[in-house]
Amino acid sequence: MLSRLRTAFGRLLRLCGLAAGVITFAIMLLVVANVLTRYFLNAPIAGTLELTESALGYIIFLSLAMTQYDGGHIRVVLLTRWLSERHARWLEAFTLLLATVFFGWAAGAALDSALQSWEINEQEWGSIQFPLYPVRFSIAFGLLLMCLQCLLDALLAWRGPVHQAAA
Repeated sequence: MLSRLRTAFGRLLRLCGLAAGVITFAIMLLVVANVLTRYFLNAPIAGTLELTESALGYIIFLSLAMTQYDGGHIRVVLLTRWLSERHARWLEAFTLLLATVFFGWAAGAALDSALQSWEINEQEWGSIQFPLYPVRFSIAFGLLLMCLQCLLDALLAWRGPVHQAAA
């Protein structure tokens, strides 16, 4: 049942990863268009810097949990490769529970920040103006997804074989 829940949750993470990819592609097009209009027309596109800065929040945090789901984060197996399978599973489950607590705390702090940003209608000021709270809410959402993914992985590590990286 945990494996099915993880697979279903993985579909949501894939959608978030797709959104991050689309945003990355859109930012690439914006930067190229900005370079071309600056070079050929001496007229850069207003807000390119501000939009690319804000897009990083979406790109990074919407894909963070998907990377965990795929096992794409850096893994250090210095201790676990010398442990028995059972002890390696326990250690992995413990570290994933610590990560769950950390990302849960970070998601809560990010949500508080997003709510404050929304209450005061915090704006990005530069060559264009736009609200910052949508980016802040996406950061909180991405951290919450990472918290849930770490919890699922901890439960699976407790019950099944640990995933060893290639040495």
